[in-house]
Amino acid sequence: MLLTALSIFGQTTLFVPRNIQKSYEKGTRSWDGKPGSRYWQNKARYIITASLDPKTHLLTGEETVTYSNNSPDSLPLIRIKLQHDLYRKGVPRSFEVDASDVDDGVRIESIRWNGQEIAPDKYRRFQTFLDIPLKDKPLPGGSKGTLSVKWSYRLPEAESAARECICDSSSFFVAYWYPQIAVYDDMNGWASHSYTGLQEFYNDFNDYDVTITMPAGFQVWATGEWQNAGDILSPTYYERWNKAHTASEVSSIFTEKELITGGVFKSKNAQSFRFTATDVPDFAFGTSNHFNWDATSTVVDDKTGRRTFVSAVYNTSSLDYPKVARIAADGIRLMSTWLPGYPFPYPVMTVFNGNDGMEFPMMCNDASVAPESPMTLTIHEVSHTYFPFMMGINEQDYAWMDEGWAAFFDFKLSDSLSGHTLGRVRPYSPIAGTEDDVPPMVKSRNLSVAYRNASYQRPQNAYFTLLDLLGYDKFHTCMTTYMDRWKGKHPAPFDFFQTWNEASGENLDWFWRAWFFEWGYPDLAVQGVISDEAAHAQVVIVEQKGNIPVPVHLEISFSDGTKTTVHKTAVVWKDGQHNLRIPCPAGKKVVKVELGNRTIPDVNPADNKWGA
Repeated sequence: MLLTALSIFGQTTLFVPRNIQKSYEKGTRSWDGKPGSRYWQNKARYIITASLDPKTHLLTGEETVTYSNNSPDSLPLIRIKLQHDLYRKGVPRSFEVDASDVDDGVRIESIRWNGQEIAPDKYRRFQTFLDIPLKDKPLPGGSKGTLSVKWSYRLPEAESAARECICDSSSFFVAYWYPQIAVYDDMNGWASHSYTGLQEFYNDFNDYDVTITMPAGFQVWATGEWQNAGDILSPTYYERWNKAHTASEVSSIFTEKELITGGVFKSKNAQSFRFTATDVPDFAFGTSNHFNWDATSTVVDDKTGRRTFVSAVYNTSSLDYPKVARIAADGIRLMSTWLPGYPFPYPVMTVFNGNDGMEFPMMCNDASVAPESPMTLTIHEVSHTYFPFMMGINEQDYAWMDEGWAAFFDFKLSDSLSGHTLGRVRPYSPIAGTEDDVPPMVKSRNLSVAYRNASYQRPQNAYFTLLDLLGYDKFHTCMTTYMDRWKGKHPAPFDFFQTWNEASGENLDWFWRAWFFEWGYPDLAVQGVISDEAAHAQVVIVEQKGNIPVPVHLEISFSDGTKTTVHKTAVVWKDGQHNLRIPCPAGKKVVKVELGNRTIPDVNPADNKWGA
């Protein structure tokens, strides 16, 4: 059986579900971890005009979408995501929403496909999807179609509404707001998991040209680059905005007082803000008539000198937010040069003072966390730019492929930027080995109670172990190889596993199997201290009681007052042994042994000490 697995699946000895095997058999994916010779993905171009009424909270929009079917398949339907239908009556949700926000969902005024009006009785609306059947004229592979939609809806008004919010009476963060063509991919066909408020993104890489009209006095921040700033901002503020694009220090584009007093804009009438973005998986925007705007920039590619324009947009009452632009810029620089050590892919990043901790391409909706430091939250959400945005992760199925990385980055980068232990280790040990500790390879869409542990805690701890196992240089080589292969594409788990195997020059299946496929838990113990008479030395015995491999980190104290630290990577458990002998210096008497550290999970720390 092992030989059969090796011959069919290259070097993997991992279990490969039958439905996943098909993509490799078709040649869209390769067992060496690279995109296959027949890899493809679809794409769309969105031209959107929209407006938001701050008084009624009504958003109205029109869009024209040019959809490219790059697949070899003839599509008998077009599937549209209406994610705001999370608030539509009767739609399944992962959590309760305020009853006052539940209504008829997105109001579709008209839909056209290739210029032909589609009557309501000709399309199927279910959960948060709308299917347009093309039975009479399917969309052939290699061809394009045009979708036109007019729609409207009211923003959810409850304070509990997540990810999109009415932040105050005249500040709004708007997400999941436009009809979007779902992903049709080589592994599953049309994405079929409805948006329930829990599992997040799976989108194609699209181009956007979006114009948002707001009443007088409102500024708009959005995914993409602002195209008409010179037409809207008065000269003083336009100059500040321009200078901030190449500045290294944080400066104010405008304050709340300046925005309210007037003079920021050339016109005292309603204005239309235009943004464009290329090859991004989604589009969000925020708007306010009284928020402060701080900005700076940072170099993200030392070879080319390319910079990213970084902003923090916030309410004056959010006392932590004056630090956010600096944190975001420094974090982006460190992401580009250290972890993941890959140039930040976007030209813009705006952290908007909303009500959540939620990422979008070039935007974050982050609540104020004062009096705590905003560093970890800021770093976490900004780091999502890599996963799932630059790398088009299917979070609905494999959230560990992005949330686990963001949790890993926010810990490592926060500690590095702050100079102390500020980063957050997700508490895996308390849940490890329980019925709620589900292996991450179980699809995220199938999880509820177990979702956060499988998406955040367990993979974060796995990535800590992986970095320790490989060392920074090899880890970085694996990471950049993975990113080079799959940026702007849709990597799946075996693309990740096989790329890291090949780039590391090691078969890491023993590691992947324990951390991502199996039920189990990490548990080490100090079994005791014995004497090695021949060597005139004592030996510390460490036992592996659990089946998930973790590093061995020992601090050994001797009777003469000296101490030594011993560290072994998780590779010591690779071959299935359960006991590890740690020899001590000859002539030294051990009086105390302490096992473990901050980033090594252990379900029973009580047996991690020996001696006084």
